[in-house]
Amino acid sequence: MKKTIIGFLLILSFLAGVIVGATAWNINQAKSKIVITKTLTVTACCIEENKTVNPSVLYEVYFSPNGGCKEKLIYWFNKANFSIHIMIYSFTLDDVGDALVAAYKRGVEVKVILEREQLNEYSEYYKLKKAGVEVKLDSNPALMHNKVAIIDGWIVITGSYNWSLNAEEKNNENMIIIKSVELAKIYEKEFQKIWQESI
Repeated sequence: MKKTIIGFLLILSFLAGVIVGATAWNINQAKSKIVITKTLTVTACCIEENKTVNPSVLYEVYFSPNGGCKEKLIYWFNKANFSIHIMIYSFTLDDVGDALVAAYKRGVEVKVILEREQLNEYSEYYKLKKAGVEVKLDSNPALMHNKVAIIDGWIVITGSYNWSLNAEEKNNENMIIIKSVELAKIYEKEFQKIWQESI
């Protein structure tokens, strides 16, 4: 009799666990679906309105020619508190170089990786080196074609926009500024990898 009661209680406990687990799984699935639906809905509207995708991720989108890309780069470099890490294919915009030098002089860690093929008399490489900024040239025999800035570990600036006069005044380019610690970590990992390989 005692064994029967214990067996019954074990079966009852097992069934209760299955029911509670299934209910929790269904609730979690429902929550996930709600979050996904909301995220997709908000994303769709935000492409037009330039607003929040969700509470932890914000973005801004700019286009050139003359669409505010250069001004936004300078704005965010001026606001940097502790780090600016850059991978850039072509960099010839004087005002952007000046903003990086100013950031470095106020104590921000500025590290820049440039594409060796783009090193010429117009490159900001020389200005940055002279000011004491850490600058490396990519050692990849092919192109280092990134256009990325990671600021303070939570802002990522990327897109097709090179930091050049052609990109600013002539070409059709895009630039997106994404405010996300999670995304910044992914880009930072790639930056560190290329930084170690560069000279």
